[in-house]
Amino acid sequence: MSDTKSKWSFLVSMTVMKKVLYAACIGLGIGVAPALQAATLDEQRAWYEQAQDALEDNDAEKFSQLRNKLDNYPLTPYLDYRDFSRSLTNKSPEEVHAFLTQYKTLPFHPTIQYRYASYLAIAQRWDEFLAFQPTKPRGEVLQCQFYYAKLQQGQKQEAWQGAADIWQKGSSIADECDPLLEAWHKAGKRHDEDILDRMLLVYGKDNKQFLTYLNKQLSTSGRISGNKVIQLLEKPAMVADFAKASKVTPFNQKLTVVAYQRLARKDVKEAVKQYTRTMDGQHYSKAKRQQLADYVASRLMTTDNADLITWRDKVIAKSTKVSLIERRIRTAMRDADWQAVNVWVKRLPAKAKETTRWTFWQAYLLAREGKQAEANKIYESLLGQRDFYSVAAATILKKPIEYPISKSKLVVKDTDDDRESLNRIKELVAVDKLYAARSEWAYLLRGKKPDQALKLATYAAANRWHHLAVQATIAGRLWSYHELRFPLAHKWWFDFFSKERDLPTTTMMALARQESAWNTEAQSPVGARGLMQLMPATAKETAKKLERNYKGKDSLFDPGVNIRLGSGYLKMMLDRHDNNRVYSFAAYNAGPSRVSRWQKQTDGQLDVFTFIEAIPFNETRGYVQNVLMFDVYYSKRMGQKKPLLTPEELQASY
Repeated sequence: MSDTKSKWSFLVSMTVMKKVLYAACIGLGIGVAPALQAATLDEQRAWYEQAQDALEDNDAEKFSQLRNKLDNYPLTPYLDYRDFSRSLTNKSPEEVHAFLTQYKTLPFHPTIQYRYASYLAIAQRWDEFLAFQPTKPRGEVLQCQFYYAKLQQGQKQEAWQGAADIWQKGSSIADECDPLLEAWHKAGKRHDEDILDRMLLVYGKDNKQFLTYLNKQLSTSGRISGNKVIQLLEKPAMVADFAKASKVTPFNQKLTVVAYQRLARKDVKEAVKQYTRTMDGQHYSKAKRQQLADYVASRLMTTDNADLITWRDKVIAKSTKVSLIERRIRTAMRDADWQAVNVWVKRLPAKAKETTRWTFWQAYLLAREGKQAEANKIYESLLGQRDFYSVAAATILKKPIEYPISKSKLVVKDTDDDRESLNRIKELVAVDKLYAARSEWAYLLRGKKPDQALKLATYAAANRWHHLAVQATIAGRLWSYHELRFPLAHKWWFDFFSKERDLPTTTMMALARQESAWNTEAQSPVGARGLMQLMPATAKETAKKLERNYKGKDSLFDPGVNIRLGSGYLKMMLDRHDNNRVYSFAAYNAGPSRVSRWQKQTDGQLDVFTFIEAIPFNETRGYVQNVLMFDVYYSKRMGQKKPLLTPEELQASY
């Protein structure tokens, strides 16, 4: 070991020894020197930052001096983590286990475990690897190393099974898996069947180059089947001919399925034409035939071809797939074909009919038939639930909107079991390390029971950690605790822009709650940012129309900036749609061009409830329903009585 490393280890060891002596002095009631007495929080924060700099500068002596002052600072475990990580490869498994045990409540726990296991694998210390990681780990790379370690210990059967499982993947496999897979291959355990099965997985990815690579690994006899895979990828319209000409085998049946599905994606009309020959060719079971027919029928919801419509409806009439039948109902709703709606609702399985959604629509259909008394009785059965269809029923019956609400009576001391974690989170929030705070919170919530999650949600709310409170209610499924689920977050900004835009505060808050759950730094996979989830391009265009300077996409994480531009964009959507929130919320989520297309399709034939149900995107339909409901919730929280829909929205033709 180098002199520098020896000095670093000695100084850190001395720091640990001082911690032990300090604790012993306290326990014996012995006085402590002024240098070890409690410092102010500001002093500790400054020392913490200096200690991090000392780590960066590799200044062991300075780090040791500073670390010695920080025993009681909440974020010190992060210093210890960084320090421990620096020399992780010099640690024994026992030392790592001890560290992990000491900091088991910290979110970096899995990181240390993963990194050390990876190090042992790279160092080929296989016995130690399995002692440290005795069970199958998560992640492809570690799993490959785990099974390779098993192989090195002579546990071949388990290693080969692991290799076979890892091999079955439709995309590339990590390079770290090569030793295991090569050993599996050289041992003669990888067969043509394994390669062909993987080719079928790759087929669905439309990756001809990879298929060709796999085909070259087949034996001469196996390549006959491999060539068929590639041929059908290039010409899926040959699927019926292939099905009829090929022997009925498990492989040929699976290849026919993926080829037929590809044909349906490429040319659905041709897929319908080839359906019977394809099914007969490989002697599929009745259930498999229906499954493939359902797949094709799902791609025919917008067709205007009379023959295809007839074929589609015959398929759906025999189907038990709820989502497919629901799509058919919505297609009929979109066309205002109420006779068809009635037919298809009746074809829903009994369990689906009992949901609030389809119970509501059964009542609606009875009302359309003039059976108002029967309809009202069903509507009445839905009342009082925390559900869009319950509130819709109350709206139709012109009854008050009611739903269960619970209030937490817990206080701060109820969270003592998690005190160390909460102190860390509190300090992380205070020093604006919000990402780390959210990570700590998510780690803390893992495995919590509802009563435990309620304590944490209450604590978060008391500290105005709005997003964390919402996350705790989700983790604990605390749906009736509205003060925790719907905090009055950033209300000053919303009140300000309520006056500026002539928009209800409740409406803006409802939309923000749906978009980000009050995470100011939320970022979607497609790049939408902040509380009201604005795309940078939309924000830039909105800022231009509002004659405001746009300071770039990172400015959208600032609540004031985000609410200014988000409320501005929402106002534009409302102006565009005559203040109709249904259209405007749908446009905010799916884009105004799609809403225009849906309006053209329905052509003013629908009422508001039918239009919402007929929205073809599950996400957008749920989004509109949620924001309307959240508007009601926030109104009640602020002592207002707001209907689910305004009179204008109810009376409009959609």
